[in-house]
Amino acid sequence: MIDDDKTRSFDNQTASRGAPFNWKALPLPLLLRYREEINECLPPTELSKMNMEEEMVLQYHTIRILQREVIDDDSLPPNQRVQVANSVASTLTRLSELQNELYSSERFKAIENLLIRSLSKLPEEVAMTFVTDYEKILETM
Repeated sequence: MIDDDKTRSFDNQTASRGAPFNWKALPLPLLLRYREEINECLPPTELSKMNMEEEMVLQYHTIRILQREVIDDDSLPPNQRVQVANSVASTLTRLSELQNELYSSERFKAIENLLIRSLSKLPEEVAMTFVTDYEKILETM
């Protein structure tokens, strides 16, 4: 159960320093549930968990919205409007590069899968020699 005496510190001083209650007063199952809910609201904290393609597309759409708002706004200096246009162009360039990298990566995966299937049909000694040589090549990259 939650200890009400420990969680009643809702004064301004405590709120400005952190949560308006004492986290340590909460039972572990509730803390874990809150942690899970908080993690769902936070952006990824590891690059491997980010979808870079999606992030780039979202960035592109955000910049396009900004461009629509800024491009015809005569109250803004021309150089700022040009900067927004350049941001759109830069994002499109990066999206194009990302798309090419993704295509190359997916193509390479398909080739590797085909190679593995083909190697499984060869005598084991031949396949192992190839795998050993392949690993040496990968180490140099």
